[in-house]
Amino acid sequence: MLDFKPPLDWPFLLWWSKINFPLYLKLTLGDTTIKIEKGALERFNKLKGRRAMICPNHSNRHDPQVMFAFSREAEEYFNFVAAREVFDYDHGINGWWLQHAGCYSVVRGAADRESFKTTRRILVEGKKKLVLFPEGEISRQNDTLMPLESGAAQLSFWALTDLEKVLGCEIGHKENDPLKPLGPSAYEPKGATIYIQPMALKYTYPYDISSSLRETLKTLESKMGLKADPTAAFQPRLYAICEKLLQALDREYEFKAAEGATMNEHVKALRMHILERLAKRLEVELPKGSKELECVRILRNKIDDFIYQDEKAYSAYEKKVHDEKERIYRGYYKDLNRVVNFISIYAGYVTERMTQERFAEVTERLEMEILGGEPSIKGPRQVLIDVGEAIDLSVHYADYKTHKKETIAKVTDEIAAQISGMLKKLDDSREPIYLN
Repeated sequence: MLDFKPPLDWPFLLWWSKINFPLYLKLTLGDTTIKIEKGALERFNKLKGRRAMICPNHSNRHDPQVMFAFSREAEEYFNFVAAREVFDYDHGINGWWLQHAGCYSVVRGAADRESFKTTRRILVEGKKKLVLFPEGEISRQNDTLMPLESGAAQLSFWALTDLEKVLGCEIGHKENDPLKPLGPSAYEPKGATIYIQPMALKYTYPYDISSSLRETLKTLESKMGLKADPTAAFQPRLYAICEKLLQALDREYEFKAAEGATMNEHVKALRMHILERLAKRLEVELPKGSKELECVRILRNKIDDFIYQDEKAYSAYEKKVHDEKERIYRGYYKDLNRVVNFISIYAGYVTERMTQERFAEVTERLEMEILGGEPSIKGPRQVLIDVGEAIDLSVHYADYKTHKKETIAKVTDEIAAQISGMLKKLDDSREPIYLN
């Protein structure tokens, strides 16, 4: 049974981390630095002392560390929501650090009541802002967003309902002064609301990383049984690796692409084949017309439900039988991760705009698939950070009370639109390095 991991904020650890974090970014994260866009901190600081959920895009496994670096610049500490499984990494050592740094767990896609209750409490109390990545998965793609989950908006509206009960007065935009600082009481009725703060994180390589990319291609070619040609251009080498990988996966999943199918059509059909095959094994009926990411979440929830069900009432034999089946079910996570890894990549993604970053994103996916583990950092990185306009939920609260689903969708769309716009703006503001 997956137990809830609550936040155990330890001020000393936060202080110590704040002092030593630049060294951590340099030595552990491949000399990563952050660059906050002009005016971004000023927009963020308008919410100083206010209740807010921060919603950045989630393109990289180091996003939480980047957000911690941002918190140093904003002179605030945040709480974070993290997937429950990451608390068990490194035999639980990772979880200890996360909890004492202000993180708490959520079982993705499930009705995790303890996690939801903690989220609502943190938002209502307003002692710290809360960071939640609304994509729900690491996209590993800097330029675009995966479809956002509705949880960020839903949880924030639930918290606003709780806040209204705590205050004992009706929350409405007409009574509020959205960006006026709160008075001495943390629950001052005037201006009482909850905000959602969209943010954009864009990972860039400001220096030439072509030699590192060539080494990565060489390693991947070796693992795939391809003869490396260091003098060959980047694109055909990458394409050859992808072709060989598809052949291997076709055999693994007993799949045959339609005659004349393009690589895009081949990859998409293979993804759906994997999902449908897994759904059959788990005896799950996937909703017709569902997006692939939604199917992944449904299937992952089914696996989680089985693996982490309460075994207290089991006999020794029943537990043994459950453990045998659990080993099989755990193998299905690899299938789902494989689908997610290639869910937003397509043939032409690199060739239409062959920047270092785009090429690195594709090779990182291949490293995960072919080499296993986490991909390498290709060189010193600079993460560009921008802050959007805060979304005052009290403005939408009356609509939420009468049309919950539609209002949640509207706010979720606004979060996505702001993040997408900022990502484009960040890309337009720089001079990328293109590969020959």
